[in-house]
Amino acid sequence: MQTITVFGSAQPQPGSARYEEARDLGRRLAGAGYAVVNGGYGGTMEGVSRGATEAGGTAIGITCAAFDDRRAGGNAYLTRSIHAPHLLARLRQLVELGDAYVVLDGGIGTLLELLLVWNLLAIGAVHKPCLLIGAHWREVLGALSCQTQIGPQHTAMLQVVDTPAHAVRALQETLA
Repeated sequence: MQTITVFGSAQPQPGSARYEEARDLGRRLAGAGYAVVNGGYGGTMEGVSRGATEAGGTAIGITCAAFDDRRAGGNAYLTRSIHAPHLLARLRQLVELGDAYVVLDGGIGTLLELLLVWNLLAIGAVHKPCLLIGAHWREVLGALSCQTQIGPQHTAMLQVVDTPAHAVRALQETLA
């Protein structure tokens, strides 16, 4: 079974638009036969895990000792939890376990994860699809292109899609 690593924010609450988007993504990924892996905590990580398990799928969470004092274990929807001893080990697991990556809206942690994967794509260390869900990513990539040395050859490594349905279709085409 192929595994999709999903990156996103810990902030969205159940019922919010971002949480429900993640839940829809998890449901669609599981329905297409993919397992999901994520950071294992709340927000969109919980949403994608919840959607996947509600659809009868697998949700793997990579929790981390660095967050133990602020978060009480992984979310309730994980079918498997892996506890990393530190943040770099967690990032490594998230990258290595994914056959592809999907990035939702998020904050600094999500940007760290995206930039790590993007850099690995740029240096040829990984050759896996990386999709970003949401039109706002076009603006983010445009700003980075204008304000840094990131060029079109770099932005071409990422695919921006508008919805979870588009993401799953793109993954099915790419990973088939």
